[in-house]
Amino acid sequence: MAIALGLLMIGVMLWAPGAVTAAARDALRVWGLDVAPSLFPYMVFCRLIASRLRQSGMPAMPAAALLGMLGGSPSGAAVVSVYGRAGNLSRRQTLMLAAFTGTISPMFLLSTTQTWLGNAQICRLLMAAHGVGALFAWAVAAVLIRESPGARTQAAHPLQDSASGDPIAESVQSILGVGGCIVFFSVLAACVRVLLPGLPAASGALIHAVLEIAGGMHALCTAPLPPTLRAVIMAAASGFSGLSILMQNRLFLRPLGVSLRHLIGFGLVRAAGAGAAMWAMLAIFP
Repeated sequence: MAIALGLLMIGVMLWAPGAVTAAARDALRVWGLDVAPSLFPYMVFCRLIASRLRQSGMPAMPAAALLGMLGGSPSGAAVVSVYGRAGNLSRRQTLMLAAFTGTISPMFLLSTTQTWLGNAQICRLLMAAHGVGALFAWAVAAVLIRESPGARTQAAHPLQDSASGDPIAESVQSILGVGGCIVFFSVLAACVRVLLPGLPAASGALIHAVLEIAGGMHALCTAPLPPTLRAVIMAAASGFSGLSILMQNRLFLRPLGVSLRHLIGFGLVRAAGAGAAMWAMLAIFP
């Protein structure tokens, strides 16, 4: 299946190289001019704080939850993986944190998205809805997941301890990975539009957001949608976080037994919570 999909995408790239190149160019522009400047310094400080808190002996659950939410993805997954590899988390706690921290950076919503949308109030509501979605996923995971007392999660094949090294070097690696995922999934979204030339612009933007959230949010900001519907869709899309982010988180969490299926399920729960929260807040604060 994966080979067939890859061959299909290569065929589309050869059939419409101009559209694919333009999508890659636009994705690099979004990453280089909007995402990296706001996200990179934020990543550095979050990783620095995570390292210091872990060295000070702060318990895993509050530290990983707080720094994971503040750092966004994949920083949150990296923090969870550090505690999990050290055996400081039960399997239930690991899955709860995977549900809670599979978010996007607050700086992306409050800075980058605000630049695109030009509406500070909506972006603040997006941030609030994003938090509600994460809490909702945490609560659902807490209710549904059960395990034997004392069970601990530890990677069978430990990775390099990403929270104990140089936060600048690690953040450079992470931001490059973010850029690569933005470009790849943006090109994939462009291939879908080539295959479906009659696809409405709003539907194309939503597909883009499901695949890759940064370029997808940019597309949703300019899509021909009613303002309220746009805000609800953006909240739900940011709650899901996009396959690009979920794949990045999977690299850190897979050694702890967290599968892509888990991450997609948690993303859908966050999307439902965030979308509902945005709809309710817009009804109260029109």
